Amino acid sequence: MRSVRAAALAIVVALAATWAAAGIAPGSSSRHCRAGATPATIAGKHVCLRPGARCTKSRDRTYHRYRFHCHSGRLTRFPTAPQPAAPPTLPEPPAPAGQLVDVGGYRLHLECVGTAAPTVVLEAGATATRNGGRKVQYALSSESRVCSYDRPGTTGGGTSASDPRPTGVAPTSETFARELRTMLVNANVPGPYVLAGSSFGGLLISTFTARYPDSVAGLVFLDASAPGSAEALLRLGGLLEPWEGSGDLDRLRALSFGARPVVVVATQTPGEVPDLRRRSTNILVAEAPQYSHFVVLDTPGLAYEAIRVAVTAVRAGQALPPCAQTPLARIVRRCTP
Repeated sequence: MRSVRAAALAIVVALAATWAAAGIAPGSSSRHCRAGATPATIAGKHVCLRPGARCTKSRDRTYHRYRFHCHSGRLTRFPTAPQPAAPPTLPEPPAPAGQLVDVGGYRLHLECVGTAAPTVVLEAGATATRNGGRKVQYALSSESRVCSYDRPGTTGGGTSASDPRPTGVAPTSETFARELRTMLVNANVPGPYVLAGSSFGGLLISTFTARYPDSVAGLVFLDASAPGSAEALLRLGGLLEPWEGSGDLDRLRALSFGARPVVVVATQTPGEVPDLRRRSTNILVAEAPQYSHFVVLDTPGLAYEAIRVAVTAVRAGQALPPCAQTPLARIVRRCTP
């Protein structure tokens, strides 16, 4: 019986949603209204609503049920909210390339393309190789030097082309930051860098910034973990890739991004935004809940535009513009400075 009631309730809710979407009140009938008019029940009477028709201003809220206003004594329709445009479609990248760079007795695979400063460094999500971000990397390469790399042991999107981390090297947050720093220096990739982190990569670019602040010119968080989430993730054991960050918790708690440009794309983890906002005096947030958590993989054009905004600000040595003045405004649901 409980299941039957639940099913019936679900049907009622679905019907109510359908009625609301169509602007039809329960019990009303569309056969009495001409095309272009909306059937409604106002003050217990069946009426047909159409723009310009006379209405009673005191019943304005009742008209709202049918997506009409009555502010002037004449009906007007609710404005239709514009839908975001689709992000740009990026071309397929060429076959993977790159080089192995020594980081202290073992090597990481680094792939850099483009020449212009500042250099963008892509930090993939947990267990992911560089392959998922290569479409974004090559699209940006006409404007900036862009580097991606494989962390040891990653398998998402293909097997890591880097050497395994030696048994005696623990996967601490210090290790991750040191590996990235050493690889870039040994490969003669000059900073300061614009770091773009996806998901778990947000913790990695934050730790790198805390340890090497002079090497970071800007940051991009692509539905990425904020520094303040590290403690909870470590406590709950929610990380898919081994990462012992307890040695950097104090650094992460105290981390300030200062006036560096910080661009945040929030799709499925908007709860990370407040922590990022409080750490920056120069931040832009683009909210796009219509897209998945895997921004560089599923919506690479969105990642591409977000990184371009950060790079432009770094290159100009200026504060980020209001989000409404950037290409992000037309492809996300909400865009705030």
